Amino acid sequence: MPINTRAELHEHIIEAICIELTAFPAYLYAMFSIEDRASEPVKIFKSVAAEEMLHTILWMNILLATGGDFKFCSPFPSFPIDIVHRQPHLTVNLEPYSKEVVERVFLAIEEPAHDGGPVDPDVWETQGQFFAAIWDAMIELNKTENLFDNPQLDRQFVDPHGYMAPKYDHGDSGGLVLITDLESAHQAMDTIVHQGEGLSHDRYADEGHAELTHYVKFQELPHEDILHRGVRPAVINPTVATLPEHVRPVAEFSDAIVTYLYLVMDRLLSPKVEEHHHQVGFLYGGMVALLAPVGRYLMTLDIGDGKVAGPPFGYYAFDEGSSPETQLRAMGAALAQEHPDLQVAIDMLERLPQDH
Repeated sequence: MPINTRAELHEHIIEAICIELTAFPAYLYAMFSIEDRASEPVKIFKSVAAEEMLHTILWMNILLATGGDFKFCSPFPSFPIDIVHRQPHLTVNLEPYSKEVVERVFLAIEEPAHDGGPVDPDVWETQGQFFAAIWDAMIELNKTENLFDNPQLDRQFVDPHGYMAPKYDHGDSGGLVLITDLESAHQAMDTIVHQGEGLSHDRYADEGHAELTHYVKFQELPHEDILHRGVRPAVINPTVATLPEHVRPVAEFSDAIVTYLYLVMDRLLSPKVEEHHHQVGFLYGGMVALLAPVGRYLMTLDIGDGKVAGPPFGYYAFDEGSSPETQLRAMGAALAQEHPDLQVAIDMLERLPQDH
């Protein structure tokens, strides 16, 4: 069915955001399972994950610019997650690295659009087709109403410190964009498409051919070398409830960190512009010094049957009686004695705001 109203447009943009938020944890889970943290494949995963977050913010800016809204820090589904409008349906799991998961899931997510074919926002084979349907709808809707009559410029995130291209990414492939009209919206969508979820079969994400698309990055991963160097046998789709009792407090801590990072993203997209630069630091610092070490540590905890645990990437409901920062510090303190390997993450908690 075509997109006929602004409300329907917003629903589909939110679906695009949710696809990015589904891919991001799946990529990180596979990355955490790779034993050699300094390897080139890990750096490739980091580059793709960084751009997934960029795409999420670009979609959010488009949503805000057209009068919509979305809260990251709200209950979200646990894995496995189905991308239901894709045909055939694609189920995304949290799985350790393997050639099979790259080919079955990651390449399917990043697959370039096929030439021709219907452009239906509810029945599509590739994200490129889905994005084309959203773009076509924006053009048509803007003919009869000004889609950008309330662009919420004070909430869009365009801080120049908010995205710096990591290794294997190139600045010329695109960055943050302030959305005020169709032209700037097209610029943002062009960045998303060229960097990975593409409309063409071009290998490169930039005109200078300095950066490969996500699809090609995954396509060229050295599977045999990665497996030879070692992959942690992480359980598929862990949750706090399904993990053994001795692992649950760490898994719950991991979920609280994930939820907190989504809260930081909501703060980034709030009108309080003076706080944006600090929130960028908390977001990047939280991913590097909280999420990553806790996720990797979980993959050292034996749970029997030759398997290790992993970060569930689930939702954690913070109590309303105190700040999330205070609750995170309390969780870290409770884990410190039995889990000294978490000290890096626990130390990072002291750098968070004392109260918010």
